Amino acid sequence: MHQCKLLLDNYTGQYFPGASIQGRVLLNLDTDITLRGIRVTLSCVEHTEWLGTESYYDSDAKEQKSRDTQFQGDNEVISISHWLYGDQNATTNLSMGQHIYNFNIQLQPNIPSTYQSEKGTVSYKLKATVDRPMALDYEDSIVIVVNSPVDLNLIATSSDLQPSTYSDEKTLCCWCCAQGPVTMDVDLSKRTISPGEHVEVKLRLTNMSSTNVENVSLELKQILTYKVTEPNREEKEDTSILVDLKDVGLGAHGENTYLFNVSLPPNVVLPNFAQCRLFKVEYRYIATAKLPSIHKDLQVYMTPIIGHIPFSAQGSGQRNVPSMGWKLNATAPPIGDVNQYAENSQKQDEQPPPSYESLNLN
Repeated sequence: MHQCKLLLDNYTGQYFPGASIQGRVLLNLDTDITLRGIRVTLSCVEHTEWLGTESYYDSDAKEQKSRDTQFQGDNEVISISHWLYGDQNATTNLSMGQHIYNFNIQLQPNIPSTYQSEKGTVSYKLKATVDRPMALDYEDSIVIVVNSPVDLNLIATSSDLQPSTYSDEKTLCCWCCAQGPVTMDVDLSKRTISPGEHVEVKLRLTNMSSTNVENVSLELKQILTYKVTEPNREEKEDTSILVDLKDVGLGAHGENTYLFNVSLPPNVVLPNFAQCRLFKVEYRYIATAKLPSIHKDLQVYMTPIIGHIPFSAQGSGQRNVPSMGWKLNATAPPIGDVNQYAENSQKQDEQPPPSYESLNLN
């Protein structure tokens, strides 16, 4: 029985952008075979799906109806193929016995992270293929985890480190009688923030109305957007609150300045969707002056830039970063499966496969 096995030499549970994926393809043949060649492919695929409803016209009932429908989207973000033996343009022969082909694939610097949620996934897979004409290919594959920290040096500029001010006001009305305005000015020390950092937000509130402000708050929200393409294009959002700070309110005809120190916990989950089309992540500060229920709250919105690696004038570089907040099990073969492919080698001009001790598969 012919056997094709894909082994990784330097996989420790995750790879980082810019890393080299080193491994080998082990092929045991009981007979001579004809093939185009042997290739290894690295692919990154994003997939979204959820159950929803769609409208359709029932020609029998002559009316519009709705039905449950599975919505989904698929997109190949990355595909890199290396031919280890032969190519796709001609056929060649390979003799019976054991054959070993080493490979080294370099990950790009700005790539998405492995991601999984109820609405979709971003996944990486390595696949070895023995391409045979007019016959079933021999294949083996491994799912790998890529941990791609969000590098602010790739998405921010030096101007984002400068202070900025945001303002809004509203005039309260009661029984068609206008009161004085409520004004909010928010000073942001800088737009960028990373886990472990502290950013100061100063809020000045002026209440010239005769209505009390019940409380003042500052929220930092993470907004995840998922897209599907079939059978129709639709979007869904998931919102989570990363920071929620509150302070006392302000009486009528009063003025006060509030200071909020914003910090992100080291283990906060910050997805990286670089190059993705079906996923998007955004962040938003919301400063709120809470008013009685008969009035709409006064709110000021700001858009921070958040990442694992802080912005630096010296540029980006690989640093120690916190966990991305999830784990996936590796699918590389267990220890016991490696040595069986080293037996009964029948090719004298090839080196035997390495011992398990020389492989870094833990």
